[in-house]
Amino acid sequence: MRWVGADASGCTMLKRLKNIAHPFLAFIIAAFSLVFECDVWLFTPPKQWWFISVLMLAQALAIGCYWSPVWCSVALLLLNGVGEYAIPGYAQFTSYFMFLSVILICYKTSNRIAAALCLLMMSYTCLETMIRPGSFTGYGCLAFCMVYAVASTVGRYMAWEQRRTERMRESVMVESRLRQLEANQYLAAHLHDALSQELALISMETQLHAVDKSVPDEERWRRVSDYTQNALADLRGIITQLRDDGDFKKDGDEPENVVALLRREAAAGDKLLHDHGFSGETVLDSAQDANMHSSELGGLLSLICHEIYTNMLKHAETARPYHVSISLSSSRVCIRYANGIGEQSVAGGGSGLRSLQSLITSMGGDFSHDARDGEWNGTVEIPLR
Repeated sequence: MRWVGADASGCTMLKRLKNIAHPFLAFIIAAFSLVFECDVWLFTPPKQWWFISVLMLAQALAIGCYWSPVWCSVALLLLNGVGEYAIPGYAQFTSYFMFLSVILICYKTSNRIAAALCLLMMSYTCLETMIRPGSFTGYGCLAFCMVYAVASTVGRYMAWEQRRTERMRESVMVESRLRQLEANQYLAAHLHDALSQELALISMETQLHAVDKSVPDEERWRRVSDYTQNALADLRGIITQLRDDGDFKKDGDEPENVVALLRREAAAGDKLLHDHGFSGETVLDSAQDANMHSSELGGLLSLICHEIYTNMLKHAETARPYHVSISLSSSRVCIRYANGIGEQSVAGGGSGLRSLQSLITSMGGDFSHDARDGEWNGTVEIPLR
């Protein structure tokens, strides 16, 4: 149990670290503060309360650099520059936060300010070496000047890395939007090419029905049925293509599980009917070994479920409960449904059912339906190949 707890706390710590808004600042401040605190309390612990107060003020300003890097860094430089001469013994601790201030100011400003600050700190070190004999040796002065140069370089590198990361994020977002726009354009073009002609022909036939009586109604409805069948076939092809096309799926995604698809369609159908005053339910029974993926079968099942629930909404009687039973085995899918017949329903089924029956037959399945005792019953059977 201790290992589990350790893993959980480790994951929590990683999540908190990932949520740090400015990781560069946090790391630099924490590193210099740790060295500063170790020097203060482990090697030469101070005893005077006012001396400890000044050290804690410097530490507080260092922490404040996370939220206000430039101004707190300037305050640190002034505090350490004055304290080095005004407070005896304080010079031992000035270098840590002076290096920190140079890094942060260079990080948050420009190249010119970074170069000017670097020259200023080098000049300050050289003047101190000449004015205060014994403060620095020649080697120490050179070493401090080199450290200031490195600190300025580190600060500018951090700024460059931050800008590079931001540009990468922006480019990724722009690329994602472009891909989405291309996908939408591709889908719109295919929908237009596949469905616009059939829908235009259906609209034309319905408009001519009122003005041109030379063509029998039976012939017109046959044409509408053919156009609808072609549109559904094209729509099924588009659904299949979208499911198989990698551009429209996330990397590594598989086709939706057939059981999950049926469960989703059943829940959506029940909600649609219940929202319009119907009562009833959909029962899904799946075998253990029917956990399969098939984009073509999934597209057909989506159309079948959509047609069944839509027909119930249009033609069923709300006073009588409906019932849908879906069974999925290793060899076939069987959908049985029953609902009361409304007063305005079409006997024998409309063009949508005939088109759907043609699609099911093309997949090697069977679709039968009939009306008896005021109830509409239908059965869909599709083999799994």
